Amino acid sequence: MLVNTMRGKIVKTENQKEITLKRGFLKRNYRLILDKNLCNGCGLCAEICPKEAVKVNPAEITEDHLVTKPTIDFEVNSCNLCGECAVLCPLNALRMEIDGKEIATLVKNEAFPVLLKEITVDIEKCDPKCNLRCQEECPTEAIKVSTKKSENGKTVITDVQIIEDYCFYCKRCQLACPLDAIEVKKPFQGTIDLKTDLCPEGCTICVDICPTDAIKLEKNRLTVYPEFCVFCSACQQVCPKEAVEVNRTWIFHSDVKAAAWLTALKKLTSFEIVRKELMIKSGKRRTSSVDNRKRTVPLKPEQKEDDRVTEFLEILSKYKK
Repeated sequence: MLVNTMRGKIVKTENQKEITLKRGFLKRNYRLILDKNLCNGCGLCAEICPKEAVKVNPAEITEDHLVTKPTIDFEVNSCNLCGECAVLCPLNALRMEIDGKEIATLVKNEAFPVLLKEITVDIEKCDPKCNLRCQEECPTEAIKVSTKKSENGKTVITDVQIIEDYCFYCKRCQLACPLDAIEVKKPFQGTIDLKTDLCPEGCTICVDICPTDAIKLEKNRLTVYPEFCVFCSACQQVCPKEAVEVNRTWIFHSDVKAAAWLTALKKLTSFEIVRKELMIKSGKRRTSSVDNRKRTVPLKPEQKEDDRVTEFLEILSKYKK
């Protein structure tokens, strides 16, 4: 009788395009796939990995220019295929599958949220006179505009397809559209600060690694366009002069009650953001409780926060990355 000795173990395979981690059980199969073309080595996955199973190999830099971007690798003996990295990757470079369906293990177990991100197109507003700006502006070619000639010989737009697997939700298309036909909801909010006085003359490392052209070299001067930033922080990670600072100030996500998310949120943002989210959730619970009793009890300004919230915040404040 033959026995599959690899069943239950994580197996890593790699080619020029992908790194794949596989784990097969009798009735369930898990896969984590890294798309090397989409990945810019920002290291967000390594930052939040609860098992420290993600490793970042440094970029190659020569004469203030990026030669090769950082690369990501996995320690199969540490990874448990939880899928946190796939949920939070700002560039959709990581994908988690369970039995062929794209979903992270923690999300399936209701222990982790999904990011709230959306792009919508009002096709009725579209007109070829825009010169298909959205399609031209997209840094990943995630927008495909279909046109045809009408009976009177006029060119009309028939469809605008969004390939969401390639979309970074950077808002370049929305801001480029002269007809206000596109709306993009970004999952991350934050700030990016570039101290140009620290930048060596001619250095373009941050420009080279930015996936959305949020940093450009214009007239021999670096210019930041924060509205296009996806807050991956790759620029901050590779800058040899520490001239770039990226801060995430909010993450839009589905509702979740598990503490695993709050731990990841603290790593990605700050203790204050975690506290703010807990206060919002605590307020919602109190409001829901009041609504269920069908009476209104106004909260007093001096009213203390939920004891459970306070206890968790104390524990989290001592947590080290």
